[in-house]
Amino acid sequence: MIGTEINEFGLVAEQEELMVVHVDLPQGKKVRPHDHVGQDVFFSVVKGEVITTLDSNETHKLTPGTLLRFPGEAMIGIEALVDSEFYVYLINRRN
Repeated sequence: MIGTEINEFGLVAEQEELMVVHVDLPQGKKVRPHDHVGQDVFFSVVKGEVITTLDSNETHKLTPGTLLRFPGEAMIGIEALVDSEFYVYLINRRN
């Protein structure tokens, strides 16, 4: 088989240049502000609606169909407005 279907949650892929995390976040739950220094981050909502806050002052209300890209040096906090599911793609920068 050529393709691999991945539907579990948590760290679902880890390679030298890329990590992929699949997150299930119930309504009202939050992910505390954190960073991903040295990585470019791509954040994609699959289901639901979340508010992301970058560096405590820039907010993005994300729904399926929108991709948020930001440098990993920014602090990101996340709150699920409804039961939500999203993928985070972390790409290691080459030095």
